Amino acid sequence: MQVQDWILLGILTVLVVLAGRYWWKHRHNCCGNCAGCSHCEACRSSRKKQS
Repeated sequence: MQVQDWILLGILTVLVVLAGRYWWKHRHNCCGNCAGCSHCEACRSSRKKQS
């Protein structure tokens, strides 16, 4: 592998780590658009508990 390949592999690794970190921090947030959400029932039940 050449130096350019290692640099590209490093950049991709950093992007994957940052995407995973973002997902981990925002995994319990609801966007409010529950029409297309596979977890819409969970959002509604958690909102009822908070009210």
